[in-house]
Order: sequence, then C-alpha cells, then structure tokens
Amino acid sequence: MALTLPRAVNRALLSTCNVVYRASGGLLGANWFGQPILLLTTIGRKSGRLRVSGLVFLRDGDRYVVVASDNGARRNPGWYYNLLATGSGTVRYRREVFRVSAVEAQGPERARLWPLLLEVYGGYDRHEALAGRRLPVVVLTPEDRTRS
Repeated sequence: MALTLPRAVNRALLSTCNVVYRASGGLLGANWFGQPILLLTTIGRKSGRLRVSGLVFLRDGDRYVVVASDNGARRNPGWYYNLLATGSGTVRYRREVFRVSAVEAQGPERARLWPLLLEVYGGYDRHEALAGRRLPVVVLTPEDRTRS
C-alpha cells in the first residue's frame, strides 16, 4: 500500500532526508518507506541557485525514471521546470554522483514506463487524481559517473 503524506509534512521529511542522505553517503535515506530515492540537483531557472530534490525512481537499464508529481499538487514541481530549462541536472544515488540529460517520456515509452513506476510507488495514481493533470514522466540518462 502506498503511503501519501500531507504535502507540508512530506516536504519537511524529504528536506531532512536530503541532509541525512548526503551526510551518510546514501546509507540512510536511499529508501523512503520501501521506495528507492535519488537526489536530483537542478539549477533554478529564475534564481540560478542549486536546488536538490529527493525523488522516488525506477531504473530502466542505465537510465533513471522519475515522476513530476509533487505529491499531487496542481502544478508540476520546480525541479521539472528547471530540467526543461536546462535539459540536464546532477543525480546522487548512494555514493555515486553523475550528470544526467533529461527528456520527458512521450507516447509508447511513457505507456511502457507508467505501470513500472506504479510498481515502485502505487501512489502516483492517487497523485494524478489529486493534481487533475497527467503527471510528466522524466527519463534521466547518465552522462558520466564518479564516486564521492
């Protein structure tokens, strides 16, 4: 059963999770109620500041697939717009840190990925209903990899 927390609670917990995740090298925080978590760093399209988001993900070969759900908000999350603006970001998964290019999955690819994403986190269906919008599915393809 998928756990969906109130948005403010979820954001506060994820913010804490991000700090713990980085400090522990992913030993703590790389799983959120049984779902795998990566940290996505984007550059704010308006502020130019680095923004870090903890996201549930699906592995698809070497790629990482994330959903712009923002816990069922009516608008897409900021990281999604930041990725659209730059086409790239940085992912931390456990101790690995790597640049990624980002593309929104469309058509048959999105149709193939959506049920796989629901296996990782079944709450996306509820998020989509709450949001009243089709949740974007974003594919992150690694460009290089380093360990920290």
